[in-house]
Amino acid sequence: MGSAKYQSKYQHWYYVFIVAIALVATGCSNSPDVSYSSQQNQYDPLSTQLLFVSNQDGDREIFLTNFAGDELKQLTYNNRDDYDASWSPDGQHILFTSLRDNGNSEIYTMRVDGSQQRNLSNHAGYDGQARWSPDGQSIVFNSDRHGGIGLYLMSANGEHVKRLSKDEPDSYVHPAWSPNGKWLSYSKVRPNGKSNIWIVNSDGTIHQQLSTHLKSEEGQVHWSPDSQKLLYHARRNRIYNIYLYDLTANTERQLTDLKAADSRPKWSNKGDKIVFLSTRGPLGRTQLFTMKEDGSQLKSLTDARYQVDDAIWQLDDNALFFVSWQNGQGSNVYWLELSTDKQRAISPAKGYQSQPIPEPAALPKFLSKVRNPERDMRSLRQ
Repeated sequence: MGSAKYQSKYQHWYYVFIVAIALVATGCSNSPDVSYSSQQNQYDPLSTQLLFVSNQDGDREIFLTNFAGDELKQLTYNNRDDYDASWSPDGQHILFTSLRDNGNSEIYTMRVDGSQQRNLSNHAGYDGQARWSPDGQSIVFNSDRHGGIGLYLMSANGEHVKRLSKDEPDSYVHPAWSPNGKWLSYSKVRPNGKSNIWIVNSDGTIHQQLSTHLKSEEGQVHWSPDSQKLLYHARRNRIYNIYLYDLTANTERQLTDLKAADSRPKWSNKGDKIVFLSTRGPLGRTQLFTMKEDGSQLKSLTDARYQVDDAIWQLDDNALFFVSWQNGQGSNVYWLELSTDKQRAISPAKGYQSQPIPEPAALPKFLSKVRNPERDMRSLRQ
């Protein structure tokens, strides 16, 4: 499969939703009992920074803002798309995909202030879906440099590229690190479009297939905090449902079973709840739901009148960030406090924003802190 064909097939995920937001995990309670650094600094819900992608200037660029949304800095400037951004584990760098090199998909890194932008992949074909290892020493990505879309590992500076995959023309997509850094999950897509979830150890010597359903389409793995379980969605009977694979027991369990589509599950940071997208609402629009690991305690979180997209837990699990088309102009990132159901738009109203991802904790702040914390916390809950 060539790079142009792959990009055409898979870039719709980004163009539909305008991808790659990395959002800071921000807290809601007045004195949250959450420690997040070796210095045991308390989690500050108002001094966090938000990384997101917006097309407000005509093409996708990467922006940084604070939690209140009143300080905005554009980090990338060009007439090509920059997207799929994520923080390094130490919060010092941002990893992203760029089409600035004559439309070729390349993996870039930059400082959190937008300086020192550098091409890490330097390859004439496709490179993308890059993800930092938990220790920040390595980056996994996929590439067509050996024909099909394979899985690769490189050092954080772009050197020492190692091929992890085999069996192309199968495509290796959506790589995700286990929190302990020992394993990588990926979706292995066969030429007929069907796919299954696999894992590989970090040196590429052991590949293990988890799901074996021959007619399934599976993807979007999210690891449990203890690295023992994986959530993913799979379409096996014309509709997507959510599944859980237990590595210790070597068993798969289906968590949802409805005619509605359920997708993109994510564990809470404590591992006791799951948030996911579903079309089970009265109008058939995609909405946010939470449930327990066994599928119980199902709860609807969002207004069925508005379509929503990907969501992620706040660091202390007291709130969620999600994307919604509530303003009729485009998509915005919203903050939702679970105890009160209050929500507030954080990203600018112009253009499209999507896919929040937590910022690493206790990192140096490029933007200043919120000027009036009491005022801004009150505004969030109004």
